[in-house]
Amino acid sequence: MSEETNTAQQYQDDVRQTQLAPNLNKLFLKAESAMEVRNWSYAVSLLQAVLAKEPGFLEGRRRLRLAAVKENEGKRGLKLGGEALKVMKMQGQVKKDPVKVIEQLEKEVLATDPYNAQGNELLYEAAAAAGLPSTAGFALQTVIDGDPDNIKFYHKLGDFYMSREIFDKAAEIFGKIVEKNRSDLEATKKYKDATARGSIAKQKWDSGGDWRDLLKDKDQAKELENKGRAAMTPEMLTAQAESLLAEYAADQNNLEISKKLASTYEQLEDFQTSLQFYEWALHLSHNDPSLEKKVASIREIVNKAYLDSLRQFVEENPGHPDIEQYRQQLGEAEKSQMDTLIAESKERVDRNPTDNELRYELGSRLYQAGQYREAIQHLQMAKRSPNLRIKVMNYLGQCYDRMGMTDLAAGQFEEAIAELTGMDETKKELLYNLGLLYEKLGNHTKYLDALKQIYAVDYGYRDTAERVEKSYGS
Repeated sequence: MSEETNTAQQYQDDVRQTQLAPNLNKLFLKAESAMEVRNWSYAVSLLQAVLAKEPGFLEGRRRLRLAAVKENEGKRGLKLGGEALKVMKMQGQVKKDPVKVIEQLEKEVLATDPYNAQGNELLYEAAAAAGLPSTAGFALQTVIDGDPDNIKFYHKLGDFYMSREIFDKAAEIFGKIVEKNRSDLEATKKYKDATARGSIAKQKWDSGGDWRDLLKDKDQAKELENKGRAAMTPEMLTAQAESLLAEYAADQNNLEISKKLASTYEQLEDFQTSLQFYEWALHLSHNDPSLEKKVASIREIVNKAYLDSLRQFVEENPGHPDIEQYRQQLGEAEKSQMDTLIAESKERVDRNPTDNELRYELGSRLYQAGQYREAIQHLQMAKRSPNLRIKVMNYLGQCYDRMGMTDLAAGQFEEAIAELTGMDETKKELLYNLGLLYEKLGNHTKYLDALKQIYAVDYGYRDTAERVEKSYGS
């Protein structure tokens, strides 16, 4: 067979379990049984065997990736660039035999490093070459699941959906980019384009000409543009909510409408209503991880508002005849909320053990609950993320301090301070924490040196001025 013929060979995309050959279906069921008893390595080997024969079996690949993630939880062995070298060697084989490359990637790279960006990017290229677009899209989504801040792969996945004219998915992906970075003008433009082209396709309009000219009503064009804007007035948001509610009444199981309603009410700061729509959208999405995070964050805002109002009542009404009952209610509510937040964070970490943001969230909540020893292990893992390092070191320093390990605490604060150039609020907090730590240790020179750095730029920061001036006998 010539190279050209082999490259052009097409395979069935998104094969269903019911379409598997009997022997492959038997292997798949064995793999499912192995996963039920947490025999992840055996499940991986069985699923690899199935996919070697039926590379378009997407559900099998999803299960394989989950088993690989579970199998590698907690393994911290150094890879020393081995996966990168393997991927580089395979790149030249994509045109010649893309399915062989897919099989090799599954066994040699993704089995031990399932979220590997280079490996999944090559899987995307090989799957596209083999005529397996569903697998190609899955490869890009896998990187995003492992690294939610990887904007490059968000763009790549959005472009992939646009190229296949899956406009609703493209709009969703580009919309997420805009949520993360409102200054990303390219994503904003593509979001508008995907939204508009999706609307056109839905109405079965012709694709020629500029989409604004194809809309029957120019007000509709204006509305579409408004939806893509980074900022809207409360009046515009209210009008958008009313329009979306009409669509929701016609189809309450429409995931995109539910998400848009939730987002609109969130921008209106009607968090209770927003939470209801986010929870419904989460149900419709079959527990999409990004929506799960959103539900958790909005629920925390709603619960905090309730606690703040109860706390304010207790503070402002010390003479109320039932004040002790309200104080007890406040204490129980605070503990209940923290227990719930920690339980939710643990559950999300169990499902996504490589997500550093989730590790940071859990670690910070455990710290707030006074569970310092438990917090440390999650914070140490989250420290690997460049975007979280400074915040993590601040929490780690405070954990070590609370546990009496003052030398370790000082090391964390000093390391974080050294990485910050400007004097922002984070650096002030770190210097303040370091200063108080040295005061506790009796090192008066270092105590004052830390606080004087704050005093020189912010006279009103906490009680810094009082402490510094007192040292001069003022």
